[in-house]
Amino acid sequence: MSPIAAGLTARLTRQARTVPPTVALAALGAAAMTAVAVFAGSALGSLALLLVFPAGVAGAAARRRIDAHQKGLLHLAHLDPLTGLGNGRMLRSRLDYELSRHRRMRRRLTVFILDLDGFKSVNDRFGHQAGDEVLREVARQLQRTCREQDTVVRQGGDEFCVLAPETGWREAEKLAERLTYAIARAVGGLQGITASIGFAVFPDEGATAEVLISRADANEADAKRRARQARPALTRVA
Repeated sequence: MSPIAAGLTARLTRQARTVPPTVALAALGAAAMTAVAVFAGSALGSLALLLVFPAGVAGAAARRRIDAHQKGLLHLAHLDPLTGLGNGRMLRSRLDYELSRHRRMRRRLTVFILDLDGFKSVNDRFGHQAGDEVLREVARQLQRTCREQDTVVRQGGDEFCVLAPETGWREAEKLAERLTYAIARAVGGLQGITASIGFAVFPDEGATAEVLISRADANEADAKRRARQARPALTRVA
C-alpha cells in the first residue's frame, strides 16, 4: 500500500474510534474504498483525494440508514401480514392518541368490534387458503366502507376492529349498518357466514382504551348471542 493510502486509512481509523461501532464500520469501509482508488494510481488520483469524505459524513449516512431501517421495522410491527391492515398494536397506539385529542376537544369517538360468525366452516370445507382469501376480502371491503380518518385493524383470527374518531351514537349506528353490509359483500355466496358487531362510545361507555375495548367486545358478544336466539329452531321431520 502506498504511503498516501496508508496515511488515509490510519487517519480514518483514529476518527472511527470516536463514533459508535456501526458508524465506525461504515467509515472504515469508505477509507478502504479510497485507499484502493489511490493505490491504483489512476490519472484522477489527485482529484479523488479532494473528494474523500470525512468519517463524520460517512457516519451520518450510516445513521440515516439505520434510522430508516428501524422505522421500517416499527411500521411492520404494527401491520397484520395477512391482510395488510393494522394490528392490535396499531389500534392501541391510535386509540391512545385519539382519546387524548377527544378529551381536549370534548368530542365523542367510537370503537367497533366485528367478529365473523361461522367462519370456521370455510376453513373446514374449502381449506385455509380459501379462508385467508375471505379475510383479505373482508379487510378490503371494510377499508372501502370506512372514512380516511378511521382506523381498521385485524385483531387476530376472524376478529376486526374499527376506530372511528368524532363519531357519536347516531353516526355509530349508521356506520355499524354499513359495516354489516360490507362484510355481507365480502362473504357473498358463502352460506352461514355472518357478522356480529358491537361498539362502545367515548366518553359515555368508557374513558380509557381498556374499558372501551372491553365494553365493545361485550356488546359484540351480546349481539352474537341475540342473533343465535333469533334463528329459527330446527324441527325434526318424522
